[in-house]
Amino acid sequence: MSSMLFQTIEQLSREKNIEPAIIISAVEDAILVAARKYYKTGEDLRSAVNKETGTIEIFAVKKVVEDVANVAREISLTDAQKLDPSATLESEVRIQKPTDVLGRIAAQTAKQVIFQKVREAERDNVYSEYIGKVGEMVHCMVKRTEGSDIIVDLGKTEGRMPRREQSRLETFQVRSEEHTSELQSRGLI
Repeated sequence: MSSMLFQTIEQLSREKNIEPAIIISAVEDAILVAARKYYKTGEDLRSAVNKETGTIEIFAVKKVVEDVANVAREISLTDAQKLDPSATLESEVRIQKPTDVLGRIAAQTAKQVIFQKVREAERDNVYSEYIGKVGEMVHCMVKRTEGSDIIVDLGKTEGRMPRREQSRLETFQVRSEEHTSELQSRGLI
């Protein structure tokens, strides 16, 4: 993992507390979306991160058949063996596609997909951490108010305590510790 890509993935993994495999999968999915947009083909495109070089590769995968009916998804045995001498009937052949042609718009698309997948993974982590705490008492700091709702800092995330969940006997101040609030299934998370 010496390439800049893997260093970035490791750093993001540590910062966001997300498994590197999830980030690698997000990168592969993002590049695949960008490649499909660019190539606009009926080919079965797949992407993979090359762990030795740290590059992202795009492949058109074609099935080796005797009689080619769909040139976008099938290849003859003779042509397949020119690409891969070990190809046999009913196997698959991967034909590498250039990624350097994808350009700026593809990079923006990939970036959006990666950020979306990372946000989803973060939400899943937060949900997994707090779902087992429904009904438990938690200590938190009041961060701000939004109307009559109080927004609290739970550490890795924020929680919302609606007016109906607040004690009328307690007053809350921003950045003050809230002593006895209950985490409700609809309230804080």
